[in-house]
Amino acid sequence: MPGEVLWPTAAFGAMIVLVFGGLALLRLLPRPKSRDLEQPEREALQDVQDRLGQLDQLQERVSELEERVDFAERLLAKQRDADRLDSPRD
Repeated sequence: MPGEVLWPTAAFGAMIVLVFGGLALLRLLPRPKSRDLEQPEREALQDVQDRLGQLDQLQERVSELEERVDFAERLLAKQRDADRLDSPRD
Protein backbone atom coordinates (compact mmCIF):
# COMPACT_ATOMS: atom_id res chain seq x y z
CA MET A 1 0.00 0.00 0.00
CA PRO A 2 2.78 2.55 0.65
CA GLY A 3 4.01 2.12 -2.98
CA GLU A 4 0.53 2.73 -4.31
CA VAL A 5 0.42 6.12 -2.61
CA LEU A 6 4.10 7.10 -2.79
CA TRP A 7 4.63 7.04 -6.55
CA PRO A 8 1.55 9.03 -7.57
CA THR A 9 2.24 11.56 -4.82
CA ALA A 10 5.88 11.89 -5.89
CA ALA A 11 4.87 12.28 -9.54
CA PHE A 12 2.28 14.92 -8.69
CA GLY A 13 4.81 16.75 -6.51
CA ALA A 14 7.39 16.63 -9.31
CA MET A 15 4.86 18.13 -11.76
CA ILE A 16 4.12 20.97 -9.34
CA VAL A 17 7.84 21.63 -8.84
CA LEU A 18 8.42 21.66 -12.62
CA VAL A 19 5.52 24.06 -13.25
CA PHE A 20 6.63 26.52 -10.59
CA GLY A 21 10.25 26.18 -11.67
CA GLY A 22 9.27 26.96 -15.25
CA LEU A 23 7.29 29.99 -14.14
CA ALA A 24 10.25 31.24 -12.12
CA LEU A 25 12.52 30.73 -15.12
CA LEU A 26 10.15 32.68 -17.36
CA ARG A 27 10.22 35.61 -14.94
CA LEU A 28 14.02 35.66 -15.11
CA LEU A 29 14.09 35.86 -18.91
CA PRO A 30 14.16 39.34 -20.47
CA ARG A 31 10.80 40.65 -21.54
CA PRO A 32 10.23 41.05 -25.27
CA LYS A 33 10.22 44.58 -26.59
CA SER A 34 6.87 46.18 -27.00
CA ARG A 35 5.38 46.23 -30.49
CA ASP A 36 4.15 49.78 -29.94
CA LEU A 37 6.11 52.27 -31.99
CA GLU A 38 7.47 55.45 -30.52
CA GLN A 39 6.44 58.79 -32.03
CA PRO A 40 9.58 59.25 -34.22
CA GLU A 41 9.27 55.70 -35.51
CA ARG A 42 5.58 56.22 -36.32
CA GLU A 43 6.42 59.43 -38.18
CA ALA A 44 9.21 57.72 -40.12
CA LEU A 45 6.90 54.83 -41.01
CA GLN A 46 4.21 57.25 -42.18
CA ASP A 47 6.79 59.11 -44.28
CA VAL A 48 7.91 55.87 -45.92
CA GLN A 49 4.30 54.91 -46.64
CA ASP A 50 3.63 58.35 -48.16
CA ARG A 51 6.70 58.06 -50.37
CA LEU A 52 5.66 54.58 -51.49
CA GLY A 53 2.29 56.00 -52.47
CA GLN A 54 3.98 58.75 -54.46
CA LEU A 55 6.23 56.16 -56.12
CA ASP A 56 3.18 54.12 -57.15
CA GLN A 57 1.61 57.24 -58.69
CA LEU A 58 4.80 58.02 -60.59
CA GLN A 59 5.01 54.46 -61.90
CA GLU A 60 1.45 54.76 -63.20
CA ARG A 61 2.29 58.04 -64.92
CA VAL A 62 5.42 56.57 -66.53
CA SER A 63 3.41 53.59 -67.79
CA GLU A 64 0.81 55.92 -69.29
CA LEU A 65 3.53 58.00 -70.95
CA GLU A 66 5.14 54.84 -72.38
CA GLU A 67 1.81 53.87 -73.91
CA ARG A 68 1.44 57.34 -75.44
CA VAL A 69 4.96 57.25 -76.90
CA ASP A 70 4.31 53.80 -78.38
CA PHE A 71 1.07 55.07 -79.92
CA ALA A 72 2.80 58.14 -81.37
CA GLU A 73 5.60 55.97 -82.81
CA ARG A 74 3.03 53.70 -84.49
CA LEU A 75 1.25 56.71 -86.01
CA LEU A 76 4.52 58.14 -87.32
CA ALA A 77 5.53 54.78 -88.76
CA LYS A 78 2.18 54.47 -90.58
CA GLN A 79 2.52 58.01 -91.92
CA ARG A 80 6.05 57.34 -93.21
CA ASP A 81 4.95 54.10 -94.85
CA ALA A 82 2.05 55.88 -96.51
CA ASP A 83 4.36 58.67 -97.76
CA ARG A 84 6.77 56.10 -99.23
CA LEU A 85 3.98 54.32 -101.05
CA ASP A 86 2.47 57.55 -102.45
CA SER A 87 5.67 59.19 -103.69
CA PRO A 88 6.63 58.33 -107.28
CA ARG A 89 10.10 56.99 -107.94
CA ASP A 90 12.26 58.53 -110.62
